[in-house]
Amino acid sequence: MSVAKKLIVNADDLGRTEGINEGVFDAHRRGIVTSATLMVNYPAARRVAVLSRENPDLGIGLHVALTGGAPALPAEHVRSLVVEGGQLPARPRGLEAADPAEILAEVRAQLRSFREIMGRDPTHFDSHHHSHRTPAVLEALVTLGRETGRPVRAASPEVGERLRREGIPTTDRFVEDFFDRGVTLEVLLGIIDAVQGTTELMCHPAVVDEELRATSGYAEARTRELEVLTDRRVREAIDRAGVQLIHFGQL
Repeated sequence: MSVAKKLIVNADDLGRTEGINEGVFDAHRRGIVTSATLMVNYPAARRVAVLSRENPDLGIGLHVALTGGAPALPAEHVRSLVVEGGQLPARPRGLEAADPAEILAEVRAQLRSFREIMGRDPTHFDSHHHSHRTPAVLEALVTLGRETGRPVRAASPEVGERLRREGIPTTDRFVEDFFDRGVTLEVLLGIIDAVQGTTELMCHPAVVDEELRATSGYAEARTRELEVLTDRRVREAIDRAGVQLIHFGQL
């Protein structure tokens, strides 16, 4: 008996800028993106509720953002998380000494914001810059996974093993190769050809705007991602390989 092949194509950073919103929903309508994760601490996140109603087949989870930008809670409530100016640290290593209670409080606040914006629970949880590879952040996402019954991204083999031990739904594999220099048609076709079991593919499509250029070191490549994800040859390869496109809500 052949093993079922299911692929979740998740676009990170939804809600960060209007150009990202445009690119993600375009990659869903014309391409293979089935899922996205929302960053709730940015003004453009509000627009996502309207876009989601117009595109109800796109599963939307919470992209827990503990790096970059401002926290959902007042900075004085999460002092161990913020750096000078009340901003979150640029990278996950800035979270290594953070108070686990403050991490959980901030993650809970972002979930409340998601529910207020979207009017529902997220389909799943993942994190900006894979911060839940950091132990205290993983504990917070495990807590939310237990409480909500929602899946969590298997951001590494070790994270995947922990989630499965806890009985939290996740995928068999997580693929992050479609990024930066790996954003080519050939790489994406190779990923599709290798799908076995249930696989999540991370991506970052966008229509690059000035806000993104000014605030992210990963900007122009997002345009290439959008082009490849909407290439008709990709959809044809999925059909030939017998791969079923799903989102986390269908796990």
